[in-house]
Amino acid sequence: MRFTGKKALVTGAAGGIGQTLVRMLQAEGAQVAVTDRDTSAITAQAHFDGDLLDTGFCDALPGQVVAEMGGLDILCNNAGVITRGDITATSDEDYALTMGVNVEAPFRLCRAAIPLMAENGGGAIVNTSSCWGLRPGSNHPLYVMSKAAIASLTQCLGRDHAHQGIRVNAVCPNEVNTPMLRTGFAIRGFDPDEAVAKLNASVPIGHIAEPDEIADVILFLASDAARYMCGALVEVNGGKPVT
Repeated sequence: MRFTGKKALVTGAAGGIGQTLVRMLQAEGAQVAVTDRDTSAITAQAHFDGDLLDTGFCDALPGQVVAEMGGLDILCNNAGVITRGDITATSDEDYALTMGVNVEAPFRLCRAAIPLMAENGGGAIVNTSSCWGLRPGSNHPLYVMSKAAIASLTQCLGRDHAHQGIRVNAVCPNEVNTPMLRTGFAIRGFDPDEAVAKLNASVPIGHIAEPDEIADVILFLASDAARYMCGALVEVNGGKPVT
């Protein structure tokens, strides 16, 4: 029960990793606030439905969590979108969506949460970057750029706020077997099961990550077991390099 008495906020809580993360935090004693466009199907202590592209919503959310739950000890910036295609195939709308959800929302949430955590003696922030943000792959320039930005932000904040007892780290997955991944295959005309099986064969450990295999690392980074980690970028890739 690593998180007994802790209050956590999880963004993207309705997604594959998000739902798993919420359940695992609760199983270890945390009270969890969730946010997504629709969190009605999620069991949580507080629900804040909204759009992460709404800057006012992001700015106010950490304070609303504190007001409703009495504190904020853990922030998991888990929400994200993937925009595919080379730069000539991207639109202004693609850019705004990707940078808004993947970069600006975590930036605003961190900016609002850090003073609240500092007042309470510290906390942990775990951002979700990507292996692709550290070593860019092909034909995903918006996604790669956004995840590289989050990686750099994590390193900066990890250094800047360690003295306040606030640890900021990031998990950097490769492919994860989530509805978002499978929907992406379907949209492109591929059979999701066949596509995932092909991906599994490309991973040295034998399969792409399941959501709990990423959530386990997020929980580690949020826990006291990672008490000496600040600004770390932890790759969770099953041994598969970015190609």
